[in-house]
Amino acid sequence: MKTHTHSWPAWPRYTPQTEERLLAALRSGRWTVSGAYTGERSFEESFARAFAEYLGAAHAVPTCNGSAALTVALEALDVGPGDEVLVPGITWVACASSVLRVGATPVLVDVDPDTLCMSVAAAEAALTPRTKVVMAVHLYGSAVDLDAMGVLTRRHGLALLEDCSHVHGATWDGRRLGSFGDAAAFSLQQTKLLTSGEGGVAVTSDPEIHSRLYRKRADGRRHRTGTPPGELELEELPGVQGYNYCMSEFNAAVALDGLGRLDEENDRRRASMRRLEELIKDIEGVYPLVRPASLTAEAAYQFCVRLRPEVFGHGAKHKVAALLSQQLGAHIEPIDSALNRNDLYQPLSSGWIRAGTDPRRARELDPARFELPVAEAAGENAVVLPHWMFLAPPERMELVAAALETARTRLGVV
Repeated sequence: MKTHTHSWPAWPRYTPQTEERLLAALRSGRWTVSGAYTGERSFEESFARAFAEYLGAAHAVPTCNGSAALTVALEALDVGPGDEVLVPGITWVACASSVLRVGATPVLVDVDPDTLCMSVAAAEAALTPRTKVVMAVHLYGSAVDLDAMGVLTRRHGLALLEDCSHVHGATWDGRRLGSFGDAAAFSLQQTKLLTSGEGGVAVTSDPEIHSRLYRKRADGRRHRTGTPPGELELEELPGVQGYNYCMSEFNAAVALDGLGRLDEENDRRRASMRRLEELIKDIEGVYPLVRPASLTAEAAYQFCVRLRPEVFGHGAKHKVAALLSQQLGAHIEPIDSALNRNDLYQPLSSGWIRAGTDPRRARELDPARFELPVAEAAGENAVVLPHWMFLAPPERMELVAAALETARTRLGVV
């Protein structure tokens, strides 16, 4: 039973304009990229153009989900069997499983102790002649050190793939995250800062990569210009094996509407997050992530509250998350465990390898072979607060701070 019944802002949000756009998509006669051209620009193309412009990138390719965006981005970067991709030790499982999906090997890399994003030093130590791509995942309102990581990838001739599923709208030295890499991937799943219910976007400013991205997610077909109404805006060509990873018109209509609200919503979140940071300075045993100085405008899908083991005991994340959920009347989650200990990352139990048939490949894919001391410790000693709580006024953060103080009092070991 909940101790309190606080009312928090609802998510996902929608407006009368959202309903109007959905109704327009419904009545348009075209519900997907592979539907006949009606003489009007599709919602999918409208969203792609608007999102690319928002990021300051040349091209955006909407997909059916974030995992699909990662997959087509990896293939557009020519990643395949025999290649290695550096993946941070803390991230959602799709970052690693997308590498498996294209036949490559995920190499798990430890994270920076302050930001919990991939450590540039650990990435450099993990490089081998087979390394093809560094997947820079920006997490919990922080970011990979893009200046240092850019130097590293350029020096070694590697591609940089940003995963920005936590940071829609954030900027690094005034430039949007997602516009730095050779390609970037975003998730638009229901709980994300920008949502279409389910969806994703792959982004690039390279015209050749864009061509491959577009065709990879459209069964190998490319966009057809000058299409007469009643015919498909897709042209069949040889040379690319693709998949049907397209976003529907309904999802695109919702995403386009949400994009128009994103900056205002992020401004509200920042104000409340800053207030919570101030409040928890006075609570023993809890502290936030460090924001790099170059992160000029943060955006956080989840706000990470780290727990000092000497105060709460090691591995207290589940107990603290449960108590906060009870106190706040909202679902608070424990941080994801490091990928080498994560229940959802099970490459040896998947169809990507047959047990006993390829021992070398089994050793490559075994997540237990990676030592990730920072990720392992951080992945057991933090909780994450959902972004929609921070749409509440800053003064509501006193409730969160009070709940954290209660958790320290009840669960603390000192």
